[in-house]
Amino acid sequence: MEPQTMVVAIVAIACATGLIKSWMKRSRSSSEVDAESFNRLAKAFMEHKKEMQRRVENLEAIVADEDEKDDFSQIEAPDRDNTLSNDLKGKERVQS
Repeated sequence: MEPQTMVVAIVAIACATGLIKSWMKRSRSSSEVDAESFNRLAKAFMEHKKEMQRRVENLEAIVADEDEKDDFSQIEAPDRDNTLSNDLKGKERVQS
């Protein structure tokens, strides 16, 4: 290997190492959470967990009620005199 190439490679490796170290220091310092923020996050998480548990219990109660009924009756739509159509021009005439 030529001496100039070796010098360039060593300088490039040193610069890359320095950039990586500074990036790691910066990311480490920005990711730290103080105690107050951590406590707020923990409280919010616990409230969210309680709310989700309450929702699951409500859903389980609904499913249990539906299983007990075993009534699969269908709800029929009320009879209407109007028939549905895709005729927009006719619809405009009726509304006017």
